[in-house]
Amino acid sequence: MVRLIAARLVSRAPAVAILALIVTLVADAQQTAPPTATRWDRAFYAWDAGAYDSALVEMRRILTGPDANAYHDRVAELTGEIWRTVEIAKDARAPVWSADGRYLSYETDTGAARKITVVRAEAGFAKVVESGGFGATFSPDGRSVAFLRLGAGGRPTIRWVPLAGGTPTDIPVDAAAATGVTLFGRSPLRLAVLTGARNDSTARLLVRDLTGIDGTWRTVVIAGRQPVDLLRSPDGNRLLVGLGDRGAFARVIPGFAGAARVNAIAEVTDAAIGTVYRGANYTWSRDGSSFAWVETGGGTARIHVKRGTAESTTADTVTTPWMAPVLSPSGRTVAYGAMLREDWELFTVPSDGGAPPTRITHEIQHDLLPQFLSEDRLLAVIGEARHRRSQLYDLQTGTRTRMFHNNTVRTVAPESEWAPSPDGLRVAVVSERDGDTITPHRHLYLTDLTTKVTRAELLARVDASLAGERALRENGRQMFSPIAAQVRAAVAEVNVGRIYGYEKALFAFDSKHISQPGNWSAVNWLQQQYASFGLNTQLQRFTTLQGSEIPVANVLATITGTVNPELVYVVGAHFDSRAEGPGADDNTSGTAMLLETARILATRPLPATVMFVAFTGEESGLRGSREFARRMKDSIHVVGALNNDMMGWSNDHRLDNTIRYSNPGIRDLQHAAAIGFSSLITYDAFYYKSTDAHALFDAWGDIVAGIGSYPILGNPHYHQVHDVLETINHRQLAETAKTTIATLMLMASSPSRLVALRAQGKVVTWNAGVEKGIVRYIVRYGPPEDPMRLTVTVTNPRTTIATLQPGWSVAVKAVNAAGLEGWDWARVVVQ
Repeated sequence: MVRLIAARLVSRAPAVAILALIVTLVADAQQTAPPTATRWDRAFYAWDAGAYDSALVEMRRILTGPDANAYHDRVAELTGEIWRTVEIAKDARAPVWSADGRYLSYETDTGAARKITVVRAEAGFAKVVESGGFGATFSPDGRSVAFLRLGAGGRPTIRWVPLAGGTPTDIPVDAAAATGVTLFGRSPLRLAVLTGARNDSTARLLVRDLTGIDGTWRTVVIAGRQPVDLLRSPDGNRLLVGLGDRGAFARVIPGFAGAARVNAIAEVTDAAIGTVYRGANYTWSRDGSSFAWVETGGGTARIHVKRGTAESTTADTVTTPWMAPVLSPSGRTVAYGAMLREDWELFTVPSDGGAPPTRITHEIQHDLLPQFLSEDRLLAVIGEARHRRSQLYDLQTGTRTRMFHNNTVRTVAPESEWAPSPDGLRVAVVSERDGDTITPHRHLYLTDLTTKVTRAELLARVDASLAGERALRENGRQMFSPIAAQVRAAVAEVNVGRIYGYEKALFAFDSKHISQPGNWSAVNWLQQQYASFGLNTQLQRFTTLQGSEIPVANVLATITGTVNPELVYVVGAHFDSRAEGPGADDNTSGTAMLLETARILATRPLPATVMFVAFTGEESGLRGSREFARRMKDSIHVVGALNNDMMGWSNDHRLDNTIRYSNPGIRDLQHAAAIGFSSLITYDAFYYKSTDAHALFDAWGDIVAGIGSYPILGNPHYHQVHDVLETINHRQLAETAKTTIATLMLMASSPSRLVALRAQGKVVTWNAGVEKGIVRYIVRYGPPEDPMRLTVTVTNPRTTIATLQPGWSVAVKAVNAAGLEGWDWARVVVQ
């Protein structure tokens, strides 16, 4: 339009006037596009609502617009990480920095195979040490490292390794066990080892010089006390020893004995014990000038700080549950945790106690594990142990910024360890960044707080996330398309009032632990409820031990399939709770959701059989689900399973929860169910351990998923007496019920995963689908970098593919007469 008007005016007006008009028109046209602030507002609230595709489109426009720099950090934090993060090592843990920040050590493997690796942190993480051992300690000057090893007969040996080259030295320790080792001092450099055995009255601290080794250990005996652990000041010049009562032992370092409880601390030289302070939970400031500890008694905790040679001061007195303090680099500020009501919050206070404490956090979940990065910057984590997320707090402005992520929309990344570099500019993080919480392997990453992701990197992240989200949504739409109308009609019947009624009735039984009367009250009530829906119900009775033999029962209710009644989908939730409370979220919420799902599906029988199971004894070691799996493994043909546990608590206004899966097909199906038929926002984690899903997995393999609040929501009421009904979001339960109904309707109407897939040479075979009405099979294959590149469709359970190559992947699923594809691919690699 601008060009047309300009062309018409060329012959009618002076050039200057024409140019001015064109500029005005262009400016007017540009104003029709929303300002960046409006785009960001749209993006943020679309993301908040779970409309990730719309949000990512707006963010891409922002990043390619004139205000990209101003909004870079906002987009980066919302979609993942602001700062550059790199992977240092796989299957690694226990990161330790040298005092100068030049080296980083970590451990890999377990048991007798444990290994220490030291990398040069500023040279591409080049390895400088790799040796069997654990418990690394660097010398104060950063030029050497020492660590424990198991010698002949399991006796401890210390290996000392110069990092600039030189011969490692193995130093035997003449003791039955060691509880700690450290390098301290500079001239001479010394080695200190805590040793002792159970009930050993001669437990001692051994010290020897390493600069000009004379082979002589000096012994520091602490009469009437048992050394527990050893903490060197960061400057390397001072030592603190934690002291406990002799004979009270636990395992401090795996494989080595140490006293269980510290009740005093002592300053120690290489020759004698110094001042003893009553208390525990001690910590040093980074400059070595100060240390803090906590003295308890009379229902209070007094946080003491000793700076230099001055008398110690009391920084604060806490009368609620408390968390161990940490000191700022200069020792002038203390950070600590306190539980004001149900969750932990963080506070800071001047070391001299000259001002009242300042509250730093206001999160509903637990705020934990503070560490100072600088005088004004604090690192801490949010959440329950199975999913903690690291945060940075600016103590001057009060702002909070998430530090670590995995740069994906749906998959969560539990973190477990955080080790800041001495200058506070880099943080080593141990995390299951891929969302895999089942494997024991966790990987080590380094986040560099001085280097932000580039705009190109951020655009690539946004594009990848957008492509993944669109594919998830489109695949889900196609998956449900043949039965979408039936699913919409079913989920429309979900009733929040009914769900609340189920919850209230179960809650009234108080604790439903297997040792409490409420357990059997719940059993009888649940059987009555399922029967009232017209379902075939039964009690699966058994006895279990909880100090004495206790009769218990699972409650089973079945909707028999109309086409394939011999094929069973199990959907479960445990109804028992902890002994100390009624367990509103854990797991009255899952039980109530299961009831509403059963009520609605009872009038809509599906092609395959659906069996609802209310498990007992989950809180006593998965006893009900293990008994169910033991009895039913060989008597029913289970082709898929869901387990739902803890879905009623919400951290904020958002209705979100986690798909916990062993099967990626069900994972994507449940995302699609939530997106298409509910208001639930779903995330995912490869997670089933320590839940009833684990028993189902052990019996029937990786055909299990379900919804549960871990590992994404850190409910502060978890396993507490205050896990009560008023903490539950009942609408969230309704949306979870819709997701579960949609999931079951599709699974029980679709072909299950094929079995016995083989690919040898050019020939691919598999067992025919077990469902009636299979009309064809989809076969996809390709090289490792693009395993689903090519497609062929066949009507028999075999095919010959002339282009198939060794190492390529093949995936197959069945399609039935209704046009429904199997909900998971069978996969194999060509031999």
